Amino acid sequence: MTTPSSPPNWPAVARDLIARAGTARQAWRTPAHRRGVAPADVFAAARKTDASNALVLGEIVARYGWPGRSRVGEAGCRAAAAIAVHADQDRQLQERLLAALHEAAQRGEATPAQWAHVQDRLLVTRGQPQLYGTQYVYRPDETGGHLELLPVAEPDALDRRRAQVGLPERSEQAQVLRQQHLASLSALVASPVRLAERPAA
Repeated sequence: MTTPSSPPNWPAVARDLIARAGTARQAWRTPAHRRGVAPADVFAAARKTDASNALVLGEIVARYGWPGRSRVGEAGCRAAAAIAVHADQDRQLQERLLAALHEAAQRGEATPAQWAHVQDRLLVTRGQPQLYGTQYVYRPDETGGHLELLPVAEPDALDRRRAQVGLPERSEQAQVLRQQHLASLSALVASPVRLAERPAA
């Protein structure tokens, strides 16, 4: 059993983070047009899962710092970053996760791209322009809907900033998102749905 003074069982932490992200990923990857017409209780359950996962990650970070590559491996760190991206129900917690992830990225324990995703998500939640162009919204229209990049600071320099943190060009990633969220479009959605790129490895 782990006590406050003893190190955690990092392989077990890794398995837990990966399992949590894996369970939540079904909702994260649901095409936008299907997400928008899902019953309210399905959406509420997904949000509850995200909030629970964020609290678990927040406790790990508060006690031991970011669960980086040397502790939980690439897959565990990637799962933690994905959980942090979806922790936007608690902005203060997400800010703490972002700070820990930034420090980990500077030490090589996480990737700059993982940090960039959480940074963008937090900026969008605050109502500010994002820096790396990872956050989109699905907007329904008469043709079935389209993906719209949420506001970006200094858009002319976007691809340069993306390259600096290891992200592909925006046009390349936008094509991937269109294929994921629009290729099987079969129903119109009455309201916009917010989307994000997958946090990079």
